[in-house]
Amino acid sequence: MKRLALVPVISAAMIALMGTAAYASQYVAYEGPAFTGRSVVIDRCGPSDIPFHGSYKWYGDGQSGRMYNQPGTHGVMHFELASNRYAEQRTPVGWQSIFIVC
Repeated sequence: MKRLALVPVISAAMIALMGTAAYASQYVAYEGPAFTGRSVVIDRCGPSDIPFHGSYKWYGDGQSGRMYNQPGTHGVMHFELASNRYAEQRTPVGWQSIFIVC
């Protein structure tokens, strides 16, 4: 009997957890200046190379973004995008990689 009573409790807990929205900061890299051309959204935790450098938008939603001038987040961090702010640049950027801190 105890086993049968536990199944609905576990199911309800899983539904409650899955129902909550998970938000993450996003770095949107654009191929061209002024947010034109192809784009890619980077929102996973850890290191990511940035494929486009024409312009960017940053949506800080809880995680900060550490920016590097070399691929693979090698070298010294150049700049940190805030975890709770929006940022953008309409002109080309030199950042080659980002580390989203989660």
